Amino acid sequence: MRMFIAVELPARALEVAADVSCAWRHHVSSIAPAAKLAWVPVERIHLTLRFLGNVTLSAATALVPALDGLETVAFDLSLGEPGVFPARGAPRVLWLGLDRGLVECAALEREVSKRLARTGFPPAASSSSPHVTLARVRDPRGLSVPALTKGVAPVHPGGGRIDAITLFESRLSSAGPTYTPFGRMSLRPASDTARCAWNS
Repeated sequence: MRMFIAVELPARALEVAADVSCAWRHHVSSIAPAAKLAWVPVERIHLTLRFLGNVTLSAATALVPALDGLETVAFDLSLGEPGVFPARGAPRVLWLGLDRGLVECAALEREVSKRLARTGFPPAASSSSPHVTLARVRDPRGLSVPALTKGVAPVHPGGGRIDAITLFESRLSSAGPTYTPFGRMSLRPASDTARCAWNS
């Protein structure tokens, strides 16, 4: 089973991502018609915390209780400026950063990684700032990083509350991957923090 852990975006953030993706697609076709990109469908847009790769059923089942009772407090998230990986050379990934929730997402990823380590998962091979992938470049002909991001940004910021993470199974097919939730683990309610502060 191919699995990953992700934050599912609030409805308003998905609307923003869809609008930006549409505008970006038209922008790319106008500046580099020979380029080929695989655009992420709206229903599959998410923020990945950790990609786990192939996991046995028993290991996947054990992950749900291992990630239960997270200490990271529920937080607000909204999408921000567009970006491209890598910053120089041929572009490979088009993404949106975060306007709100960046620090909280980074803290959440660290907590998830610590819990994964306790169950035997190795550390992530590399780390990057939390982001939402909108497209992967298959053929970069005619594309340059400065031209890609010029004039493309969310017009209407939107977001919402993040109060859980999801363990997904990813099944590959000729039509693209299918993501199936395997388990959802809640973040600590914000009210818990307020109550602890009041009682301290």
